[in-house]
This record gives sequence, structure tokens and C-alpha cells, in this order.
Amino acid sequence: MTYEHLMGLANGYADSKVLLIANELGVFTAIGTGGHRVEALATSCGTTREGMRLLLHALAGLGLLRLSTGRYWNTPLALRFLDGHSPYAITNLLWLLNHHWSNWTDMTRAIRLGRPGWAPVTRTAAFRRRFALAMQERSHVLAPPTIASFRLPRQAARVLDLGGGAGSYSIALAQRHPRLQGLVVDQSVAVARRLIRQQGLTDRLRVEEGDLFTAPLGTGFDVALLSNVLHDFHEKDNIRLLRRVQQALRPGGKVFIVEYFLNPAGTRPSEGAIFSLLMYAFTGTGRCYAWNDVEGWLSTAGFFRCRRHRVTATIGTLEAVKR
Repeated sequence: MTYEHLMGLANGYADSKVLLIANELGVFTAIGTGGHRVEALATSCGTTREGMRLLLHALAGLGLLRLSTGRYWNTPLALRFLDGHSPYAITNLLWLLNHHWSNWTDMTRAIRLGRPGWAPVTRTAAFRRRFALAMQERSHVLAPPTIASFRLPRQAARVLDLGGGAGSYSIALAQRHPRLQGLVVDQSVAVARRLIRQQGLTDRLRVEEGDLFTAPLGTGFDVALLSNVLHDFHEKDNIRLLRRVQQALRPGGKVFIVEYFLNPAGTRPSEGAIFSLLMYAFTGTGRCYAWNDVEGWLSTAGFFRCRRHRVTATIGTLEAVKR
């Protein structure tokens, strides 16, 4: 790493905050497919003219907007992902990343004094709804290649999606495998219910609101899915959760875990190690874990034949079979 790389790392927060502030103000959505002047955007977004002009110049400098004859236009990238009217918009995901800003701001205090635990706002219906929407937007890219890596048991017919959030992975599974029937269980299911209805899958996927550790799950499932769940909890809770999954599966059924898996030292991939630090400040007990950590839990919970698969540079899947 050079000095220039070091300074780029130190100043990276400024570029990030320009994007997140613009999303919070709704700048990209206000611009839409047309070109607009500073005055109009300041009025529609509720800002001062000077502040908006400087923000727009920063966005243009980052390549997110285009300035032409005094008007600002969304670039193709902004139109696809940042305009709230686009079906591929990640505006809720960026909202969540902006929410995490407070976690990073308070990180020094948390490291010195200990975990602050879940913020009260995370227990509200409004937060949980928007969090689910953020996870759905993240799944636009991740769900298809993740699901493609799954090797389902022969003639699999029933899937349990525990902590399924917006139901993104269950929907992708059902679309890829027309025989599958599924159950999505989470503490907030309003978004999942709506998305399942929009996809015309209400006859195959149902949702149940409940606590992951206490909600009735039933038995006889062929497949169980834990997507981005384990990093919210402590090792003991995760073993307890995997035992619940094991009991819900039929003999020979499979569990698929989607996570930020780390190397044994806990340092790579770097994005996973950084996300693990964020979980220290955001959750009560969570962090990221190494492949071998989770494989050990699976063995303790009654699984064997673990198989690793790397979906992206940072996200992987781990599958195992119930004994």
C-alpha cells in the first residue's frame, strides 16, 4: 500500500457520505429521466440553493450525475440503481448504510466500553420494514448466483427459510424449482408477504411471523435456508439455531447457509472483517465467523458432508446434510 492508497482510505468516507446524503434527500429520484436546474432541485428536495449546487457538483465529480447547459442529469448507472422509480433501485439499501453511519461514528466508544447492543429503533415496525426492503434490493444481484450454487436433495419439495426477511431467496428458489413449497419465518414478514403476492407465489410460499428461536417450525422439510442470519448472534445461539433446523429437516435433508465467511485468522476477506466490526456495534452479540467455525457447529448440531462454495469475493454458501 502506498501513501496515496493510505490517504484514499482515510478520505473514502467523504465520497460515501456524498452518495448517502444525496440518496437521503432524494436527489436522484427528483432528477429522474429529465434534466433539472439547481433551483428546481433545491425546492423539490427541501434544501438551500447553495447547498444543493455544491452537492450536485460533488455528485457530478464522482460521475453519478452529468452537467450540461446548466442542467443536471442522472447517468445510466444512477438511473438504474439510484432513481427510486427504477425496479433495480437500491435506495433502501443506501438508507441502511446511512443508518450504519451512527454505528461507525460511535465505534471508538463501543470498542472502549463494550457493545451498545441493538438500538431501540431497530425494534420498530417501520425500521424492520425498511430493513427488509434493503435486503431485497441487495438480493437483486446476489440471489440468482447464490441459488444456482445450491445442490438440492433429490425430489426436494419443502423448504424452510428461517430468518428469511423479505423472502428473496425463497422466491428465487421457487422460481428456479417449480415443485418447491416453502415457509418463510421471521420477526417481520409484511414485505415478504407482499413480494410473494407480487410474484404470484402465494400458492407455494407462506409466511409466519415469529422469533427464530421459539416459533413453531414443523418437521419433514427437505431443505433449510439460513441467509445472513448467523452474523447476528453469538456462537451458542447459532448452535441452538442449527439444532432447531436439524430437527425440522427430514433425514438426509440439507441446510444452506449464506454468509460473510472469514479465513481462520478472521482477517480475510477484508470486507468481511470490516462487516464483523460493524456487527459489534450494531448487534447485541453478532460478528462474522470462519468457515471452519460454522462447520464445527454443524457437526455439533447433527450435520455432516459440509461443502463450501464462494459466490463472490466476500459472500459464500455452506451446505451440510442431516445425519
